[in-house]
Amino acid sequence: MLSPITIVIPICNRAHIVGRTLDSVAAQTVAPARIVIVDNNSTDTSLSVVRDWASGRSNVTVLSESTSGACAARNRGLQAVTSEWTMFFDSDDIMAPRHVEDFTRAIYGHPDADVIGRDIYLHSLDGSRRRLYFHGDGDPMFHHLFRASLSSQRYIARTNLFREAGGWNESLTGWNDYELGVRILLRSPRILTLGGEPTVSAIQQEQSITGLSFSAHPERWERSLQAIHDTFRSLPPATASRAQYMRWLDARAMILAARYESEALTASRRSDRESARRAHALSLNLRHSVISRTDAPRRMKMIYLHNLRLHRFTWLLARVLL
Repeated sequence: MLSPITIVIPICNRAHIVGRTLDSVAAQTVAPARIVIVDNNSTDTSLSVVRDWASGRSNVTVLSESTSGACAARNRGLQAVTSEWTMFFDSDDIMAPRHVEDFTRAIYGHPDADVIGRDIYLHSLDGSRRRLYFHGDGDPMFHHLFRASLSSQRYIARTNLFREAGGWNESLTGWNDYELGVRILLRSPRILTLGGEPTVSAIQQEQSITGLSFSAHPERWERSLQAIHDTFRSLPPATASRAQYMRWLDARAMILAARYESEALTASRRSDRESARRAHALSLNLRHSVISRTDAPRRMKMIYLHNLRLHRFTWLLARVLL
């Protein structure tokens, strides 16, 4: 079976773990059409590791991108794709042997699909594992805004769809796949959800882009939320879903504010007053920003308090309230 999928993998200083990712790609029961690996200014031996692995593999291309950031590396890889479908994959994650085969069979079985997604497993630093869901049915925009359905590990899309959506926003250093997912969904793609056991294990790293603390790098998340807000605002005022999308996004911002406040409380308990003060100020500022512009202030406050106290399933409350 010939696969119409190209896998694009950006790397930066992953010499110690990228081999595990590449070996999982090499173990696929159906080989991808092409593998494009883009080194993004690595200062360790990542590039040597990748070149050694690529040696003798005719379907592997190794590129370099000097503009810093995973988005720039992914865009460089996207430029090199010639196949009909593209899969973006991170250099610290692992795919099960049937991953490419399952998606390839789905492509041939559903030729009208534009996006194909599946649940993944997230392995946390504490050793726990939880399932992260891909929701392509019902209201994909709602599920993406609240549950990040179109995170890069959970789906593949037609190469032209990535390009028509504008590719990766290189000004964003966090939640960039979240922002790209919004632009893809605004193009109303035909979405297929694959069932069955997840075939990707995302491995949390202390030095990952997301990191372990929201309040440590608020600009990463808030810039992405602002970019999405600007995208929604640019929709014609007569667009039926415009106001709803903006209300959902405001609710998502309130969840981020609750995360800041939760980190403030944790810092306070360990007597880290400076971190507590900073995280609390971030929470207060973000809440004020949302409340000052929303048409549903009481509901936004309820969403904030729910997430602060319970931490999970706030999307269900948002579904009821909004």
